[in-house]
This record gives sequence, C-alpha cells and structure tokens, in this order.
Amino acid sequence: MDSGSFWQSLGGGAAVAAALTLVRLWVEYRVRGHDRRAEHEERGRRHQADAEARLERILQDRLADADRRLERVALDLHAERLRCGTLEHEHALLQQAYTLLKEQHTALQAEHAREQQPRLPSSN
Repeated sequence: MDSGSFWQSLGGGAAVAAALTLVRLWVEYRVRGHDRRAEHEERGRRHQADAEARLERILQDRLADADRRLERVALDLHAERLRCGTLEHEHALLQQAYTLLKEQHTALQAEHAREQQPRLPSSN
C-alpha cells in the first residue's frame, strides 16, 4: 500500500467523520432549540395557569368578603326595620295620648270657664 493513498484515505475518512460530526451537532442544536422552545412554552403555560389560579383565589376571597358584608347589611337593615316599626308604634301611642290629653284639657277649660261664670242670685 502506498503511504500517500493511506494518508489520502485517512484524510478523506477524517473529512467524512468531520462532516458527519458537524451534521450531528447541527441536528442536536436544532433538537435542543426545539426542546428549549417547548420548555419555554410549557413554563409560560404553567405561569399562566398559576396566575389564573391566583386570580381565581383573589376573586373568590373578594366574593366571600362581599357576601359577608351583604349579610351584615341585610341584618342591619332588618334591625333598622324593626326599630322603625317600634318607633312608628310608639309614635301612634303618643299621638293617641296627645289627643286624649287635648280632649281632657278642652274639657277642663270648659269646666273652669263654667266655674268662673258669675252666678246669678236665685229667686226664692
């Protein structure tokens, strides 16, 4: 075997190996790039899902707080209506008492006026 052809075939084999290595590196680079994009998209989806879950918890907390406030306001409204009804009843009783006192005052004034009238001597 000729030493020149040996080195030439060895060099050709090395060139083929280098070319195959470059192709393999390029393919691995592309696959890793695809994997990185997929991981990035998955991370984005997880982040979005976490953000939505946090927002849902916040909204549920706010809704529960609004429900509690609504219940307190409903209880306050009920208590105020009862108080209003009591006051209306007391007002009606006071009006009746005022009317009765007014009638009694009128009667007392009339009686007092009769007592103050001069009496005529009676003829006997």
